[in-house]
Amino acid sequence: MGKSKDKEECYLENWEERMKDWLLDPETVRLDEKEFRIDFLDTTDAFIVEVETENICPDELILKKSDHQLVISIRLKDEIKERCRYVEFPFCLRQRDLSYSLEHHTIEITVPKQECTEKTSLVTRVQGICNDRDHIS
Repeated sequence: MGKSKDKEECYLENWEERMKDWLLDPETVRLDEKEFRIDFLDTTDAFIVEVETENICPDELILKKSDHQLVISIRLKDEIKERCRYVEFPFCLRQRDLSYSLEHHTIEITVPKQECTEKTSLVTRVQGICNDRDHIS
């Protein structure tokens, strides 16, 4: 049991290095400017993807889990086409119960490191999320 734990920790460390490279990649920076900006946090129990919404007004958020990949789509109020970003994880997302919170100009998507026993929804849709901008004085 100790060996698989060590192997998992080594895999996560390698993955964290890849994520640092990904965040610094010029293509990622270009997508931050063209689509929407995302940041990445690592906590003890979860990975958190932060979607910056200060310069955009999202009308709908769509989260799709596809094996190791999370697809984050945002539809803006005045646009027909969705804006999408893709985040690769070191584990399968199918049995991870994703959650989200809406903070001031930020959508936080929490991806738990621990699997849950039952299957979880592969698609989460949240409509009407651009409410904080209307109430700021």
